[in-house]
Amino acid sequence: MRDHEETVLGQFAVHGVNVNGLIVPGRSIESLLARHALNLVVNNHECETYKVLLRGSATAVRYKGRELLLATQHQLKGIDETQVAMLTDSGSHIITSGGRRGYTTRSDTDAFDLIAFDFTAPCADRPELKKRFFNFHSAPPAVPDSQIRAMLLAGYPFAVQLYELEDKNHLGLIRRNIACLPHSQPSDDATLMVKTVRPLDIDPDGMSGGPAFVILDDNGGPEAYLAGIIVRGGRELFTIIKVGVVLEFLRSVFD
Repeated sequence: MRDHEETVLGQFAVHGVNVNGLIVPGRSIESLLARHALNLVVNNHECETYKVLLRGSATAVRYKGRELLLATQHQLKGIDETQVAMLTDSGSHIITSGGRRGYTTRSDTDAFDLIAFDFTAPCADRPELKKRFFNFHSAPPAVPDSQIRAMLLAGYPFAVQLYELEDKNHLGLIRRNIACLPHSQPSDDATLMVKTVRPLDIDPDGMSGGPAFVILDDNGGPEAYLAGIIVRGGRELFTIIKVGVVLEFLRSVFD
């Protein structure tokens, strides 16, 4: 983070931020929120050299006792969705999901692009994975834009990933954290457009599926919430699926 981005997120350095009832030191808020962005990987069991495929980003949430990996369906065209997976911390094991839920119909709204992979059972077998999931139970309160202090988007652009398995047996997953502010309301009411604090120096292709967080002033101090899921982006503007739409999706497929 540089220049204006440091100003937007650095403003919390000497303050605590409320995250799900826990006061987090402001200097740690960026890394704490961004860790819930994961690289969306697919088990490529048919190839010994390239054992995983990289399909962009995903958002890890815990919803009503379920550990879920949220992404967008357009990231998985032509992919066997039963092989969507997470890597262990060491990268030595590929953990596939326990099932998927998504809409089977299509429409003009991005709301139907959401998909959820259930990792509840795999996490029961590997408790070390549980720390990746953000406790997600409510949308942020409706506040004027003047009370929104910052938005943080996180994900894994393809342009900066190090996929050197053939010669070096090295997989380097590099996350980008991007400071943004609200920008406009697109014609699709399911989405919101946000603007980067500074133009990106890379093509953000691969950020789809990653989380958008918002830090706002509420109840006398800054609080952080999940604000939505990235569905597309450019060097200055990103479109996110609103958090209320994400909640409605989860209620419709799990409740």
